[in-house]
Amino acid sequence: MVNLGYIDPGSLYTVSTGLAAMIGVALSALAVVAVFFRRLWEFVKRHRVIVVVVVGVAVAAGAVALLGGRHRGRSAMAANVSTKRMIIIALDGLSPEIIEPMLAAGKLPNFRRLEQEGSYSRLGTTNPSESPVAWTSFATGRNPGKHGVYDFIRRNPASYLPDLSLTRLEGNRSLPVRRGKAFWQYGRETGVPMTILACPVTFPPDEINGKMLSGMGVPDLLGTQGMFSYYTTAPETVTHDTGGEVHVVPDTNPTDLELLGPQKQGLTGKVERLSAPFQVRVSTDRTVATISLQGKELTLADGEWSPWVEVQFKVGPMSRMHGILQFNLVALQPHLKLYVSPICIDPRKPWFPISYPGSYSKELADDLGLFSTRGMPFDTWALNEGRLSEEGFREHAVELYDERLKLMEHELKRFERGVFFCYFEYPDIVQHMYWRFIDPQHPLYEADAPPHLKGMIEDCYRKMDHIVGVALASVREGDELIVLSDHGFTTFRRAAHVDSWLREHGYLVLRDRGASAGGPLFQDVDWSKTRAYALGFGGIYINTRGREPEGFVPPDETREELKREIAEKLKGWVDPETGAPIVRTVYLNQDIFKGPEAHLAPDLYIGFSNGYGASWQTALGASPKGLVEDNLKKWGGTHLVDPSLVPGVLFCNRRLTVSNPTLYDLAPTILRFMGFDEKRLSTEDLDGRPLF
Repeated sequence: MVNLGYIDPGSLYTVSTGLAAMIGVALSALAVVAVFFRRLWEFVKRHRVIVVVVVGVAVAAGAVALLGGRHRGRSAMAANVSTKRMIIIALDGLSPEIIEPMLAAGKLPNFRRLEQEGSYSRLGTTNPSESPVAWTSFATGRNPGKHGVYDFIRRNPASYLPDLSLTRLEGNRSLPVRRGKAFWQYGRETGVPMTILACPVTFPPDEINGKMLSGMGVPDLLGTQGMFSYYTTAPETVTHDTGGEVHVVPDTNPTDLELLGPQKQGLTGKVERLSAPFQVRVSTDRTVATISLQGKELTLADGEWSPWVEVQFKVGPMSRMHGILQFNLVALQPHLKLYVSPICIDPRKPWFPISYPGSYSKELADDLGLFSTRGMPFDTWALNEGRLSEEGFREHAVELYDERLKLMEHELKRFERGVFFCYFEYPDIVQHMYWRFIDPQHPLYEADAPPHLKGMIEDCYRKMDHIVGVALASVREGDELIVLSDHGFTTFRRAAHVDSWLREHGYLVLRDRGASAGGPLFQDVDWSKTRAYALGFGGIYINTRGREPEGFVPPDETREELKREIAEKLKGWVDPETGAPIVRTVYLNQDIFKGPEAHLAPDLYIGFSNGYGASWQTALGASPKGLVEDNLKKWGGTHLVDPSLVPGVLFCNRRLTVSNPTLYDLAPTILRFMGFDEKRLSTEDLDGRPLF
């Protein structure tokens, strides 16, 4: 299985080492500039009086125009928000189905206080109900047809191959993936300061009136969304069916190993893998291991995590890529098992910009210590594969929660006015990985599981209540406080192979007509006969002439009829083992995606029934034998179902003036706080309305 969390965002980026050529170009440019400025200086000396007068008049006129423009553009808005503060705490994945009973039982006192002093409501999520889609809609107030983020997985228009929608890397450049203005981008014209901490789909960071730390979408140093390394002396068969890089190494002591880093491309075009040697020495009693990496040593006991460790990769004679990582000594007996986390971009010397201003990430590291910069920092796939133990994953998850809480507290103390936003992914990950402990019908349910694992989700909600308490303690008179989740949660018991269903019904055709399965990345598909294919977590595309590389369905009513035909048949798909409906609703593109980016979206989107979801194979274009199977991954909770089944939650310290609020209403609410009146809001093509 290829792990979706580790797909390269494009191809693995390469680092150019053409240093000599670069220096030559730079020196030539400097020579031209030097000649220009020498002649300019000679002219100034000959006409110094005229030059002084002209420059003085120009500076004065520019200052008047600038000050006048700023005053006119900002006075109406900024005058009303000069000392006001809005605090937004984003808790990914909180579910009404869990929070409401806990509220009623008095287990969440800070949530209860916020509800009593203001308001609480369920919050409509986006369609599809995926985190990158939802948080982009939150930030822009626009549906995916306008901002262009539809799924974790996107279709490359030039091919049928999948790609991650979170990140676009071209060479050494990171490019924005979001279309449409986010609320923080209005801060410059309104004069309202912004503090934006780890909001998803903010890589690369925007230039804002304030500071931003990028969130979901920031790659690791390899350019992927998180590629771990695993070293073991245990005999096992190494395959590519993993979310990391597994190395079976000789059983020697000490053991010399190699940490694989990013790729680089030389002057000749040859691509090679950068690496850093390190060594592991196991004590004679096999109770501890000492790791030596680039002149530094650390000693770990069985099961122990290391602090953040620095590593450098030599790109060229004068260039280094700086990363940070953590070790977990999974086991020493009977075999060495060593986990190495994905290599994060070092916040003090980032290869790619991960904050605005660029120095902000270093400032945070200097103030708080090193921290994870990867946009999806929880290594769920290592737990899925048994490369991390249950306890090792739990301990690391709590450590990441503590990192984010410390960041929030640090910035809240410095927050004087404007808009403050901080995002926590912790509840989303905990529910994904520990729902199997609270659902007796899940295939991996353990009735006798340790209490601390069975109680992880409830403990998570208590941690979120603590966060709300921290936010409430910082609130001043007149502040607005909003706490929200982007969607809720449910169980994921059975995985549906959508491409297999399309194959069974004759819409997807394999080159080998007798084959009962097709491999990932559509490698076995006969595109000359295929009318539809699935990609991502519920999207279906019609193989359209003029759009797909080998499309043949005409882009007219024929395609629309085919969409309606597939939708109707999917609604009748039932689980052969239980007889339960797999699909709750099928949405046509034009019904849920409206805007200039809608043509890139799936033609159909499946809203799965409770307990079901698209299989991992479907997400990557495979069509296995069979149509439905038990979900045997520890990733046992989901929100990738019909949006009506997983609303989020919304708490405010003010009374809501709208019924049935949705995520689209948050951006207009923030803009209203920033001074936008109804007339100005109406010009922004938003899909929501202010909550207050």
